[in-house]
Amino acid sequence: MTELIDQLLKESSNFNALEVLAVLTALAYVVLASKGSKWCFVFGLISSAIYVYLATILKYYFDSFINLYYVVMSVYGWFAWSNKRSGKSLNVNSMSLKKFVIWLLLALAISLMLGFSASYTDAALPYWDAITTVYAVLATFLVVKKVIENWLIWIVVDFIAMLMYFEKGLLLTAGLFLIYTIIAIHGYVQWRKKLSYA
Repeated sequence: MTELIDQLLKESSNFNALEVLAVLTALAYVVLASKGSKWCFVFGLISSAIYVYLATILKYYFDSFINLYYVVMSVYGWFAWSNKRSGKSLNVNSMSLKKFVIWLLLALAISLMLGFSASYTDAALPYWDAITTVYAVLATFLVVKKVIENWLIWIVVDFIAMLMYFEKGLLLTAGLFLIYTIIAIHGYVQWRKKLSYA
């Protein structure tokens, strides 16, 4: 227990305010997303911009890329979830199992190729970093389109990311990804209810 407290104190001196702000805004993002609120994208943009910086320092290069992608998708998502021209917003929808499996296999193939190429650099955990990045790109695209299967991908991606950040000693961020995993399960349940009414 003393080691855990010492690690938290050490971590707070390294990244302190930035990591805390990133964690809090990321939590706000995922809670609001699970409720279907377009305001999630404002908090997602702030958190992602901070994590671009932090992931680069940690040499999680794919994670830096994915957070840059999140910044762009936050802007796109804001407009996609509130179509001002028609006054309509997207409804929760689902894709066929066949289509979902095809997307998952394609993402796995891309992940393995990226992981292999990154293994020749100084990247930390290149295969796991590539897997979480590629699947997060897919999941984020599905969030913006309000496809319910996004939450199934997030459950796995968040759990793996939790282990990655724990391994690097960023306990607050590892804790954040544990909470993400729980909220992703909750998000799936909530969106499932909305899907049944659609």
